[in-house]
Amino acid sequence: MNDSLMCDITALIIFFTLIISNITKNRVKGRTNNLYFLLLITCCTTIVFRISFQLILRHCEYSSTNVFWARFVLYLYMICRCCIYSFGLLFVFSSTGILRVFYRSDTYKIILVLLFSVPMLYILMDCFKHIMFDIDKNMNIVLHPPIIVLNTCIVLTLFFGFLMILRYRQILNRFQVAYGLSLFPINGILFIAQSIFPQLQIEMFVLAITCYLAFATIQRPELLVNPKTLAQTSISFESELKKAMSLEVPLKLILIKITNYRNINMYVGNDKFSELLKKITVFLYEISHKEKLKATPFYLNDYVYVLPTENQTDVTIDKVLDTLERYFSQVFILDGVRINLDTRICVICSPEDVSNYEYLLYLSKTFYKILEPSGRPQWYRDYVSDRSFIIRNNIEKILDRAINEKLFEIYYQPIYSVETKNYKSAEALVRLNDPEYGTIPPALFINYAEKTNKIHVIGDYVIEKVCEFLGSEEGRSLNLDNIEVNMSVVQCFETDLITKIRTLLEQYKVEPSQLRLEITENAVSFNPQVIEKNIRGLNRMGINFSLDDYGTGFSNIKKLISLPFDIVKINKAFIDELDNPNTESLVQDTIHMLNSLGKKILIEGIEDDDKAEFFINLKSNDQHACEFLQGFYFSKPLPQSEFVKFIKK
Repeated sequence: MNDSLMCDITALIIFFTLIISNITKNRVKGRTNNLYFLLLITCCTTIVFRISFQLILRHCEYSSTNVFWARFVLYLYMICRCCIYSFGLLFVFSSTGILRVFYRSDTYKIILVLLFSVPMLYILMDCFKHIMFDIDKNMNIVLHPPIIVLNTCIVLTLFFGFLMILRYRQILNRFQVAYGLSLFPINGILFIAQSIFPQLQIEMFVLAITCYLAFATIQRPELLVNPKTLAQTSISFESELKKAMSLEVPLKLILIKITNYRNINMYVGNDKFSELLKKITVFLYEISHKEKLKATPFYLNDYVYVLPTENQTDVTIDKVLDTLERYFSQVFILDGVRINLDTRICVICSPEDVSNYEYLLYLSKTFYKILEPSGRPQWYRDYVSDRSFIIRNNIEKILDRAINEKLFEIYYQPIYSVETKNYKSAEALVRLNDPEYGTIPPALFINYAEKTNKIHVIGDYVIEKVCEFLGSEEGRSLNLDNIEVNMSVVQCFETDLITKIRTLLEQYKVEPSQLRLEITENAVSFNPQVIEKNIRGLNRMGINFSLDDYGTGFSNIKKLISLPFDIVKINKAFIDELDNPNTESLVQDTIHMLNSLGKKILIEGIEDDDKAEFFINLKSNDQHACEFLQGFYFSKPLPQSEFVKFIKK
């Protein structure tokens, strides 16, 4: 056995090993793996044909029949040999993401078709004219000059691949660039060397080593496939998404989140749940194949799947969504246990909905948090057009700008005194009008500020502006008893709260009794030691307190009695239900109970004449049961200038 035959047999063993490994391991499904598998099969077939014609030439006598079969097998070898480099090129393009560019460019497709078609044409011509080789009576191959066309086309194919990697290296990672830029030149040099020195027949062995390196680095199932689901991994998705967006490929990401995974895990356990996840992966592959999406499902951890589709119409995607809805609405049976999957399904389009890679990646993993729990698949663009959704998605930018540029405004809502029949106090409310997004609902920016610990800045700003107004000539002229400022739970924890407020009162020459602080009953339950210390310290300074939103929390009577709350505010939620006799009785009993404890009552949310009359006429021991009323019936929150006019009038 000579050296070239030994190299071929060794290469064949390597290729067979790769095929078996690719089948027995968790096979990486998708276009890239299909091309890789096709490449392996083609290489094996090529070696078989190569060994076959060599055996015919070496061990068969010269005859027309033997020459015919030798030529026939040699033609098959040449065809397969040309296919190897075309398939290999497509595999490298697919594994690096360049295949998208290739498909979109007619020029690139024409180049590859020509590089493949020209050798095929010469092989066809040789069948009739024998222009590339002959077989002499000694059963030796005699090559003719046109044979160089085949070798030239193969070298040009390798050079074309090298140029493509070089041209689009900016969208590839360092490993892919190094892999591509070294792969083509090395194979090209060895191929040229073999053409110059025919006795050096190591082409198939080098290809086998190249394919093995691809299997060990690019086609590693343990890195590309999530063993729990058999879908491709989150890392693979991030890489593919980045390439697609860099190449400006139109994407429609179909995202699926299983929201009740904790319950399912508890009922059936991790192993059985993993079986269900694998079934879902298989179904996603099937629907991708059926609808010709050419999409590979990815698993992003935390029970989120994504099916990224390219250049698909809305009609096709809607059809897929209907199929997904039917599939996930069925009852799954796991070991006799009936399982219902709660899912959120959403489609995000790029670049129409999101053009930023980092933000799209973030949305892919958190999209379910913004969806309405309708159970129906939804399009992200339907949310993008919704103003409140736009504000929520940009609230960080809005709040940062408001803090940096001091865009907050203080509005004042007058509080009506039932006893004096006039307005001697008000509640300060913070408002935000963004130059880009307009009026921002307080519930949105205050809630976000509390979550991100920026509420301290807003709270300090409100207290300072109220103190500044009370200490101003305009504020003094109104002769207000006090202005109420709502304290957030986070502010109540501040260890320097007393010092901070004392400094502001002294700075603007405001009496402590002019500042009234509102604290919700829920706030008192958080870290009570720190909060109680702050409340008592501020009260000793002369600052009075109101208990806000009474009745919406746990209504701790002990706290109400022990802490210095002289006013209790009844929440609007009860007032809205006053038409219900049970609610009316509950409100009256609550008010009488608080009166008996010596607390003054402020009713929030008075919006019509009937409710106003009801509480004005409500008596307790021949006295007004409710001392203060507040709501749109009396006045909406007003900017400072309008509030001053309102009070003076």
